[in-house]
Amino acid sequence: MRSATASLLLLTLAALGGCKSAPVPLTDADRATARQIDSAFAAATNAGSVEGMMAGYAADAMVMPPNMPMARGADQIRSLWTGMTSQKGTLQLIQETADGAGDFMYTTGRYRYQMPPAGTSAGAAEDGKYLLVYRRGADGKWMVVADTWSPNAAPAAPAPPAKPAATRRAR
Repeated sequence: MRSATASLLLLTLAALGGCKSAPVPLTDADRATARQIDSAFAAATNAGSVEGMMAGYAADAMVMPPNMPMARGADQIRSLWTGMTSQKGTLQLIQETADGAGDFMYTTGRYRYQMPPAGTSAGAAEDGKYLLVYRRGADGKWMVVADTWSPNAAPAAPAPPAKPAATRRAR
């Protein structure tokens, strides 16, 4: 009887050890934090503050811009944003989704980036979409670990090279 009880206890413990609870769903506070991080990033971009732009990124984050190499880690991301903000522009982010579970969350949305030509107040605008992936740290703070975006329209193709002028042959 004792061995049957011990076997049943071991079987029960083994079964319980294999059970995992479902990840905790996101809360409204989690989604609000994602909106706040988006807003702070846009405000920092508009102010030309690279350090403000960096505030929402985890130390091991990666940024995957279109048509450029990936930037990994704080130093490469800081260098990317420094280069991209050398000319002041205006960024607007419109978050459309925030979902996830446990310690991971993602957001998607639309963006509009407008960079005025020198000496003017309006210029060409780029509209596109973005995806951010967040991880909740041991301290409970959400940080961006992956960031990518793409424009809705392909960049304009370069003008074809000018044809050489026809030359007349002398007779």
